[in-house]
Amino acid sequence: MKLRTVLFAGLSLVAAAGPSFAEGYPEKGRPVKIVVPFGAASSTDLLARSIAQGISEISGQPVFVENRAGAEGVIGMVSAKAASPDGYTLIMTTSSTQILNPYLLPQISYDPVADFTPVTGIAKFSLVMNAGPGVKQKTAEAFIQAARSEPGKFSFGSGTTTTRLAGELLQYAAGIQMLSVPYKSMAEAMTGLAAGQVDLVITDLPSSSAHYKSGRVRPLAVTGPARMKARPDLPTLQEAGVRGYEMTGWWAAYFPAKTPAPIVQAMRDLIHKASETPVVKQAFATFSLEPLFGTEQELAALQRNDLERWGKLVREAKLGPASTVKE
Repeated sequence: MKLRTVLFAGLSLVAAAGPSFAEGYPEKGRPVKIVVPFGAASSTDLLARSIAQGISEISGQPVFVENRAGAEGVIGMVSAKAASPDGYTLIMTTSSTQILNPYLLPQISYDPVADFTPVTGIAKFSLVMNAGPGVKQKTAEAFIQAARSEPGKFSFGSGTTTTRLAGELLQYAAGIQMLSVPYKSMAEAMTGLAAGQVDLVITDLPSSSAHYKSGRVRPLAVTGPARMKARPDLPTLQEAGVRGYEMTGWWAAYFPAKTPAPIVQAMRDLIHKASETPVVKQAFATFSLEPLFGTEQELAALQRNDLERWGKLVREAKLGPASTVKE
């Protein structure tokens, strides 16, 4: 009887203590930092800034973005994992750092599962196949035919593991050979494409759309299973004859590992409410994004499934080094 009483009392204390972690969170006036492991004006940066503004508008809480770019997102993720798990350092990143880096980089100094606590998904996106000024072909289908007839003539640039994998998969699925040219960031990759340093860059619409006005960068196709609402004129690569090709990614928010669940839930609720603000809605419409808001459990399940799916594909296609993620 005494043991039962002690156990009951202990459980009651734990239950009562749980919500206290989030009581008064976020503390009024205390800034929340969003770490973006990519450069300023990158797609992740632009979306993070809209989310930050949305959170500030609905809560009055100061929120700012800190860019920690380099090494295909690794520098920012390592910095974020070392932050205090108190709810004042949020990480906004992509499936590049959470799914593909472990398979495509020789070594990474963070574990995308063990070092972070999922908060919520943000958005899903397709990529755009962009041609530079040296490409004379007007369509994706014509470009692929030219690449097949002259193996090794064309090149593609990348600035993240997602964009590198997109180019590698195009070679694999279309039966073509191109030179892979990695850049330090997507901004540099797109600048290189516009300058004619490379022939092709497959990246998201936010990263590429600013270059269309000059006419030196032309979108040829999209990588998703359907056409983009923002660019319905662009065919999918499957429509262009690349059977089975599909490349999509996602953005999501994480806290450092061991962040208390009530704080995670409180931030998830803030992000979901922020998604209804005009600034976030405009970002989603402009960049043709598909909402991915959900629970932390749903994000964790998505990450597990994608680690398995993309790991299998990378190994089958022999596209990268062995995984560093413990399975």
